[in-house]
Amino acid sequence: MAKAPKAGILATAATMANDQAINMLFLNVLSRNPTSSEMSQAMGNLGGTGAARNAQLENLLWSLYNKVDFVFNY
Repeated sequence: MAKAPKAGILATAATMANDQAINMLFLNVLSRNPTSSEMSQAMGNLGGTGAARNAQLENLLWSLYNKVDFVFNY
């Protein structure tokens, strides 16, 4: 079971509404807003509450770090 993050970007995202959290993660990792397609896909994956939502936010964060945009730009 995933624990609630205590500090950092995930803790901040966990306190936000889904759309705000997605925008914030994209801006922090890729320095851009998500496209409408990326937003739709991310919103579809962020269901649930509590530990389940925190795990989904963590998965989104890891996927952004592994996204081609990040790999080739940083």
